[in-house]
Amino acid sequence: MAGRRRRLARRAPGGGFTREVVSHFLFLSRRLLGPLHALAARADFPEADRSERAVDATFQAGTVPVVLRGRVGETALDDHNTWTLEGEAGTVRLRDWAIAERRSPDGTFAPAPDAMPNERARPIALRRQLDGVVRMTKGEPHHLATLAEALEVQEVVEAILAQGR
Repeated sequence: MAGRRRRLARRAPGGGFTREVVSHFLFLSRRLLGPLHALAARADFPEADRSERAVDATFQAGTVPVVLRGRVGETALDDHNTWTLEGEAGTVRLRDWAIAERRSPDGTFAPAPDAMPNERARPIALRRQLDGVVRMTKGEPHHLATLAEALEVQEVVEAILAQGR
């Protein structure tokens, strides 16, 4: 695992949290809201030959405005991944990949009372992913990213990183 961390901490190619983590949230935004476009971004590379430590971007997913803010290392306030959607019906977020929460009137987030606990949901989600891989390899319909969706996300990731300083 230490070797993987060192490789991911390097700037090129394939390193950094934008490629490894943010890409999943870009895909989720794209899948739920529509094609990604109108990107304005900045990535901070404070150390030579090291991956980014911060990214900020605005773009649209379909017609929905999106704000992206990512931090790692000393620039990170906490160690949670969150994807939040605000709308007329309220605010929901996905935290740490699998915990779905709704914002209550007092501003706090909590899972729905009838939500499956994460320790039970995670094996189900992993099994669903593997089932998707099997279906894809057999040429059957599946829920995984299409090549077009994956390319679109990769292009957005690389466009964010190209705005490095």
